[in-house]
Order: sequence, then structure tokens, then C-alpha cells
Amino acid sequence: MLSLASPPRPCPLRPQRSRAPQPIAAGAAATPTNGGARTCTAPPQSALLSPAAAGAKQLVLSTASFSQQRLPRSHSNRFASMAAAVGAGPSAAGGAAAAAATATKDDTFVSIPADAKVLLIGITGATGRSALQGLLAAAGRPMGRSGPHQYQLLAMSRNTQGAAARGLPEGVQVVAGDLDSAASLEAALRGVDVVYCHALSKDAVKADPQELVRARNLAAAAKAAGVRLIMYNSSGGRGCGYGITQMEQKHQVEDILAAAVPTVALQATLFMEELWKRYTRPGILKGTFTWSTPSDRRPLQLVAARDLGLVAGSLLASPEGGLHVPYIQRVQPPQKPQRAQQPLRLRALELAGDELTPAQMCEEFAKVQGRPVQHRRAPAWPFWFLARDVWRIARFLTERGYCADVAACRKQFPGMMTFHDFLVTSRWADPALSFEDGISFTSSPPADPAATSNPTATSSTPLTPQQQQQKQKQ
Repeated sequence: MLSLASPPRPCPLRPQRSRAPQPIAAGAAATPTNGGARTCTAPPQSALLSPAAAGAKQLVLSTASFSQQRLPRSHSNRFASMAAAVGAGPSAAGGAAAAAATATKDDTFVSIPADAKVLLIGITGATGRSALQGLLAAAGRPMGRSGPHQYQLLAMSRNTQGAAARGLPEGVQVVAGDLDSAASLEAALRGVDVVYCHALSKDAVKADPQELVRARNLAAAAKAAGVRLIMYNSSGGRGCGYGITQMEQKHQVEDILAAAVPTVALQATLFMEELWKRYTRPGILKGTFTWSTPSDRRPLQLVAARDLGLVAGSLLASPEGGLHVPYIQRVQPPQKPQRAQQPLRLRALELAGDELTPAQMCEEFAKVQGRPVQHRRAPAWPFWFLARDVWRIARFLTERGYCADVAACRKQFPGMMTFHDFLVTSRWADPALSFEDGISFTSSPPADPAATSNPTATSSTPLTPQQQQQKQKQ
């Protein structure tokens, strides 16, 4: 059986390097560089909040993650979540993702009441719980405590008595709701001012068409209920032209929601939490970071899922009492038939808190683990056969990459984590913790980062119930 941890033999079916991708759309121009890769030429920093969410430093990025273990029969399941490493959920092919956007009318100012009802969707999973922690902290209610904004937080769940629903922080009320049921959505959205949607479907290798169905159900129900604003965790790389269906379907969802209700798309780059998963973290803790990216030439743009919630909470808690959402009009490519389209009310933010090469990431791992970590680059071509979209993601990151302006993001949202902050506050070096149990962040990095290498180190944030059970077994 093929082991991705060792160099494979030459394969006659190995895909050849394809032609350079099309230039990115709306706000950032892509120009060829050495080797056919691309750099992103950034618009002014103010474009961070522009409709097209372009903005970037000159970057050439590449990555795709590999397991260090031999492939089981269900090898496709192992790599299903890797597509979400770029913040992309299951998707369907969509040509509209490559369409440019132009401003059409004045911005819409969306006012948010201080006692707004906020419905949380898709926050019971591991990354969703991370995002919830950031939202609670930024909105003035760390872990359920009341703050200057007395938001009523409602978490929608199909199983209100399940372990995930019962494990939510104090102050978050669970309400019944099912994205596949229009009737239950109507009841869950009654009286809601804002929807914060982390995900509409689970991670998967192939596109889940039901994600688009759920987006339409949510858009129609939110419009009928008079919802003021939807905040949706999406993916960066809009219009990249690589045919990555996970990304493109996220972008289709953006447009579906924005056609019905003013929408803020929080476009993620590479989730830091992805490194916690069982195909990556155990090897790193042992001293080897297997990641198919050049060690020292090309940085990766990274964001904590927790910070998507933080950005959402910061926008909700704006001193203006609301936020501006621009009208935009999607411009179809010339080869597409021109059809009249409804202007969208959409603000897109491509978000990254840090950018590091794998070699620099190894230095950060070593600091918190107290032992050296070496980067081992693995080839990407086996994904052509195992998970085609993961191969496309690797190619996208190799030739173009994300175009977030890290400095602008951190200036606009000061609480965003660097990679070092993430490793320390997530207690990365504690082997008793796991991704499946959920990541519980400390309130701030300790003065001595090496303290995180001690599994008995204390924390200002209590462990989740799953983590407490794990601790008792040790």
C-alpha cells in the first residue's frame, strides 16, 4: 500500500503542471513571476473592507498536507477535512466564483441593537466552538458573562439534548432548528436580528449539493423573518480560477445569502486549527512536520477559526451601533451569457493573522514543545488520485495562494492571533488534549511560552467536559 510519508516511485499517470491560472478578479491583479507562479498586487489598505475583499502583500504560497501513516481503506475520509484547511467546506463546481464585482449603489448601514438576538449556526463542531470563543470574547461576553452589549445568543441545533448542545458555554441558549426544514428555520429565526453561520454542512471530499439547498432555505427564512444581517464564515481565494469546488461553493453561498439579506463574508485563509488534527499534530509533537510545501521560500497565510468569531464579534460591537454593507453587482466573464442580476449587499473580508514558511512554523513548534521540529516535504501528486480537490488546493497555494493583507487585518482587528499566540493559548504541547475534544483557548499567552510544554501547566480557561474526562484517564 502506498505510504505518503515516503517518496513514491515515478508514476506514468502523474499529472503534468498545467497552464498558469487566470488573473484574480476584483481588486487585486495577478502577474506572472518566476516559474509560472503568481504574485498578488495589493490595492490600498482601505480595501480590506471592500466588496471584493482583494488586498494583499506580494506572496507566493504553496501547501498541501499529508499523513505520515499508511492509508486505510477509507483513505478518502482521512483527507476529507484537509480541504477545509483553506477554510472551504463541501462544495459544488461554480463558474460564478470567477466573476468580478463592482459597486453599484451607496452602502447600506445595518444597525445592530445593543440587545440584539444573534442566532448561531454550525458552532457545535471543533472549529465552530473555536469561532464561538472568539465571538464571545470580542462581543463583550467572554465565556457567557454579560458585558456592555447584552446580546441574546441562541445556538441552533437539530438535537437540543445532545452532548454538543449541552456542552455550550453558559449564557448561550440552545434552540431547535434544522437547515433542511423550512418550518423549523422559521421558528428558530423568529425575532432574530443577526445570524452568525459558521458552516452549512460537514467537511467532505466531494461537493455536497445540499449546502446550496440549505443556503437558499436560510436566505429565504432570514428574509421573511426580517433578519438584519448574516455573518458567514467563508473561504478566501474568490475568483482564483483553479476549479476548487470547496471554495467555489462557499462563494456561491455568499451570493445566495447576500441577494436576500445584507451579508458579511468572513473569508478564511488556512485554519491554524487544521494542524491539530490527527494526521498532522502527532508527528509534529514527535519532531517531524510533514507538509508538502518548500521549507523556506514561500509563506503560508494562516488564521485561527477562533478569530473569525472574534472579527464577527468586533463588527457586532462596533461603536457606531452597526456597520456598512455595500451594494455590489457581479460581472459575468465574457464567455458567460449575460443575465440581469440582482445587486448583492455583501462585504467580504479575506482574513489572515500571520504568514510563515514551514521552516518558520517549525521554529514556533520547537519553542512551545521544547524540542526541535524538522520540516519534511511530501509530494502532492498522489492527491490527484485520492482527493482531486485537495490536489487543486495544493496547486492553488503553490502558484498563487491567498491574498489577505495580514498587517491590515491585525490593525483592523487587534485581537487576531499570530501563529505563536495560537500555539501557546491552545496549549498545543499538551499531549492529553486532542482536536476531537475541542480546543479551549487561554485568555492570553503566558509570560513564558515554554510553560505550555508542561502538561500540568495551569490555565485561565477551564477545560471542556471532554478534556476533563481525558485528564481523569491520564
